[in-house]
Amino acid sequence: MRVPLSWINEFVDLEGIEAEDVARVLTLRSVEASVSLWDADLEGVVFGKVVDLWVHSKDEGLKVCKVKVEEDRTVQIITRDTSLKKGEGVLVALPGARISGKVIKEKEFSGVVSQGMMLSASELGLEDGSEGVIKVDEDYPLGTPGKKVLGFGEPMLEIEITPNRGDLLSILGIARELSALFDRPIKQLEEYKLEDFGALDIRIEDSDCKRYRGILIKGLEVKDSPLWLRRRLWQCGIRSINNVVDITNYIMLERGQPLHAFDWDKIEGGITVRSAKAGESINTLMGTYKQLTEKNLVIADSRKILAIAGVVGGAESAVDKNTKNILLEGAYFDPYRIRKSARSLGIQTESSYRFERNVDVESLKVHQNSATELILKLAGGRVDAVKDIYPEPYKPIKIFLSFGKYKRYAGEDLDEEYALKVLQRLGFECSKSTCRLEVLVPAFRSFDIKGEVDLIEEILRVKGYDGLKPEPLPIPSKPKRVNKLESVIRAFLSSRGFFEVLNFSYESLDLYLVLGLEQPKLEIANPLLKDERFLRTSLIPSLIRSYLYNQKNFLQKVSIFELGKVFFEDREERRLGLLSCDNHSLEDFRALVSDLLTYMSVDHFSQKSNYPFLHPNLQVDLFADEEKIGFLGVLHPLIQRQLDIKSSVLIAELYIEKIEPKKHKYRSLSNYPPVIRDLSLVMDKDQPVDKLIIYIRRLEEVEDLSVFSVWTKEEVLGEGKKSVGIRLFLRSTKGSMSDEEANSIVFRLVEGLKKEFNVNLR
Repeated sequence: MRVPLSWINEFVDLEGIEAEDVARVLTLRSVEASVSLWDADLEGVVFGKVVDLWVHSKDEGLKVCKVKVEEDRTVQIITRDTSLKKGEGVLVALPGARISGKVIKEKEFSGVVSQGMMLSASELGLEDGSEGVIKVDEDYPLGTPGKKVLGFGEPMLEIEITPNRGDLLSILGIARELSALFDRPIKQLEEYKLEDFGALDIRIEDSDCKRYRGILIKGLEVKDSPLWLRRRLWQCGIRSINNVVDITNYIMLERGQPLHAFDWDKIEGGITVRSAKAGESINTLMGTYKQLTEKNLVIADSRKILAIAGVVGGAESAVDKNTKNILLEGAYFDPYRIRKSARSLGIQTESSYRFERNVDVESLKVHQNSATELILKLAGGRVDAVKDIYPEPYKPIKIFLSFGKYKRYAGEDLDEEYALKVLQRLGFECSKSTCRLEVLVPAFRSFDIKGEVDLIEEILRVKGYDGLKPEPLPIPSKPKRVNKLESVIRAFLSSRGFFEVLNFSYESLDLYLVLGLEQPKLEIANPLLKDERFLRTSLIPSLIRSYLYNQKNFLQKVSIFELGKVFFEDREERRLGLLSCDNHSLEDFRALVSDLLTYMSVDHFSQKSNYPFLHPNLQVDLFADEEKIGFLGVLHPLIQRQLDIKSSVLIAELYIEKIEPKKHKYRSLSNYPPVIRDLSLVMDKDQPVDKLIIYIRRLEEVEDLSVFSVWTKEEVLGEGKKSVGIRLFLRSTKGSMSDEEANSIVFRLVEGLKKEFNVNLR
């Protein structure tokens, strides 16, 4: 946001304070700010007055003007601006003048010499395209440099507003802040009073419109704005359109309240604030055609959409040179709704930028009345009707700031008088009682001030954190403890081609509903996005959302993992989530998860599971010591189709806190040859082979094993049975193992399997 320091000075006296000091203090105590100059490459341009003019004898599209630039000097200028009149002030570039590197010379037009040129806003780079020369309606001495007339050379504040400080998106808001930071009184606004009268048909049908106020002004004249108004808009980077629209932009910049003017004669029936309906559309003032959905809040009459509420107006109801009657709109719309609406359309305007960050619902009337007063002054006309719909007036939040809590946070006693003065300058109503301050939060700070700690922050930042007394730490500082298990996981998965992702811990419910997962119950009190307000209970929706983002950006092959927290009403857990698409087969993915657990020295086995979001035949639960430690499988085909995913998605989630890696046991390598034995075991078809492998590996003499066959044939094995072929590698560290020793080991192993798992040798 760019604002001139002179405009701020109209609200708070900053005399004696350098612009650089203003920016430095703002940066240290409020928001980041810097200083620049509003300037242009402009030399040899002066103020002059048209003393005579006539139509060019050979070209009726040209006018020959006599312009007085000094008391004793008059020059002849030719222009195409046929609206120019005798006695009007203009900016004249004399021969030899330089404008943006271009040197002005005398030029002949059909036999008549022009001794310079009169400047338009587009020639100065102030607007992209403007008709006619700049008409100076203020009285300056002849020959006054054009830079002075236009205000070039004035210091400007460049301010980076944070999302929680929408109150600073105005001259008034910045002045209020500087009033507290520099202990300077702020000037009170002069209020132009207008109360409800007359007849206006206005209805609010959507609760996201908290207040709507319309003022009908008739008999006005739409024309160019005076130079002082255009200059303010130019300084803030906004182009001038006409006096009515410029005034709405001027009040928005000065007070932070977006306003909109409709051509009253283009409105059919009454005004309704409602959600858009499927199939409705609008041709916007930006020249783009937008298809609307129910996400969009709109202003409509009985036939058409007049504006996208809080975002942009429609071309069909725009104010132009032929407009005689207007409806001036002032409103308050829910910030979350406006953000959602603007993003769905890919539009951001000065209006939506402010509505998204909250505007002052209480001061709407005062600011709209000021705009009305200015319109009557610059465009004429009369107020024909006023209607204000405000169903639930703002009730200030009351916060009690205890002196004790302030001391616990700040490490010092609260200076009560100083705190009262700071909070009052910032716009809070407050009073002092025995051991606390009672503070009422104004509407323009209701978006970010919720409790005692917020008030403590306000007092401390205005005072300056550098003013706090430093104290040594009461105990020695300790380095952060590194989670070794998570480091092992990261190293392993990175070596296998997986990329780590970091997702927010809060989610919307849409993917939970699609996946059929239990819906999260913990809500965030003040979420950045209204929909994304639930603390997640699984990493799977976050990983799928990450994949969908990659797919949208034409990256189909994805292997990602996340180590993060999930939250429940009574606890929080660390989990590992994995997702692979187009990079692994199910067998490879299952082997990778198994390798990871083995790498962490976790004995594990799997059993068939029944998750609704996974393929019914391609999913398993993972267990360690009879406790479930996670699951893996293929995303259900119907869900893939619903999410428009083209390839099979493999997902897994491990409960990190339930995984207890065993300590490594090292033993010397044997110098003797192995003995290999093949076993064919018959067991129940549903019996996990993993359990057998874990049991067999515990034998000291078993160096390694592998499964080389699994088959079922009821005629041979019996109903519900399967045969598993296992190859054992037996080795002793004491000497070469004899056949008798190997057979004895195998016999003991088979007996143990039969007793433990009801497994028989085939």
